[in-house]
Amino acid sequence: MIIDTILKNCSERQNQKCDEQCENCSYGEFCPEDCEKCLEYIHYPSRAETNAPKRKYDCTHMADFYMCKYSYRYTSEIIYALEWMPSLSSEKNLKVLSFGCGPCTDLFAIDYLRVSGKLCYQILDYRGVDYSRDVWNFIHNDIKSFDNNQIRISFHYRDMCEVIDNISQGKWRPNLIVFQYVFSDMNKHTDHCRIEEFIDKFSSYYNEKCEAGTYIIINDINLNNSRGGGRDYFEKLHQKLVGVHCVRGHFLKESAYPYGIEFKENKNLFDLSPLKDYNPFNTCASAQMLIRKD
Repeated sequence: MIIDTILKNCSERQNQKCDEQCENCSYGEFCPEDCEKCLEYIHYPSRAETNAPKRKYDCTHMADFYMCKYSYRYTSEIIYALEWMPSLSSEKNLKVLSFGCGPCTDLFAIDYLRVSGKLCYQILDYRGVDYSRDVWNFIHNDIKSFDNNQIRISFHYRDMCEVIDNISQGKWRPNLIVFQYVFSDMNKHTDHCRIEEFIDKFSSYYNEKCEAGTYIIINDINLNNSRGGGRDYFEKLHQKLVGVHCVRGHFLKESAYPYGIEFKENKNLFDLSPLKDYNPFNTCASAQMLIRKD
């Protein structure tokens, strides 16, 4: 499977990294020389040293560690979401538009379901959108090595509003659109008015250009905007869509916030033992909104 090769490469690069400050580290004197610590400072800023600048996703070494720690969880979450979409199982030309593609765990999930016989596409056209070209450079190059006549992979490192404008003018139409941990990230780093602009543009595109049967997966932190997630934007988007069927849900975990139905299964679907040194999570924990155009 694609995920096995990608994570093997990420782990090898991590093992080759010496336990010193990354070259040209943006964190300067505050660099802990430990990618797991850097990720902790991103997710829990209060744990960073006093007077340390805000830690950002801006390091390829951190991206490799991130992949090894989180990819199995995020891939599992998308696998569960896709299992709610039975009509995709007979789709011969699967066309995916992935916003905030980053680690491409939605691509890994699709490949997993193909290998297991639950998807039987003949052509996969995967178009990922992400603004962090430098961070994902090595990983995206590894993923691009799988590009062939049956699997077409392209990345677009542009503003999402610009991408929507361009796609609206073309003939290509996705039948699966994925927002993978996008709205929580936008809530932290993007002006609210800019997010509203994107939601308006995307909903107009979906309503006017996408065909019946087009699915949307929104998979993100199970927190609303005020708690550091982006779940309120799920609802804002849904309210602007016309003629759709929607399922809301969340994976059971300790102290989870209710959101729609509670999914009965939340286990990570992969063997975690090869990456045990990265302390990967053995359960899923996201909130999801699953949408189909009628």
